[in-house]
Amino acid sequence: MSRQAANQKFNWKDVSRLLRESGMTLISAGLDEVPMAYKNIHDVMAARCDLVAVLGQFDPKLVKMAAGGERPED
Repeated sequence: MSRQAANQKFNWKDVSRLLRESGMTLISAGLDEVPMAYKNIHDVMAARCDLVAVLGQFDPKLVKMAAGGERPED
């Protein structure tokens, strides 16, 4: 999903509820960086099963991204 599409699709009220229900704490991020804006990793890995081997799984509980409107490299 593009950053613009994510900003249009998501709102902080719904995102905050979903993150809270999943036990994840988001320190900062713009709506374009919320976890729901990304492809499902299981689908991505399954599509490339001939190229990758799953060795484990990482389930983040704390996420720090660039604040909304801030360039990630700043």
